[in-house]
Amino acid sequence: MALSNFKSVGEVLKEYQVTFREANLITEVPFHIPDYFRADLEIVMREGVVDNSEFAICENLIYPVLKEVWKIYSSKFTLWSHQSLNCDQKLSGYPNIY
Repeated sequence: MALSNFKSVGEVLKEYQVTFREANLITEVPFHIPDYFRADLEIVMREGVVDNSEFAICENLIYPVLKEVWKIYSSKFTLWSHQSLNCDQKLSGYPNIY
């Protein structure tokens, strides 16, 4: 069963008897946005087709921003994308932001 067959996070929690707790894991710190990143983002926003699909938004906006912020936390967190999770017959596929 694909992850998308579950209608909510609650269904997964119930099926697998796990607990969900939401918390802020990252402490806010001053963040310098590098000039090269600003310049690249400006070009992409001005010249690119950034919002014509979910993939375009992810690849052109979301992932580059996440990657730039992640660099500060790279010793504590792993940043990954399009990683298939195969837990069992019911829970497999590509997770998405809910």
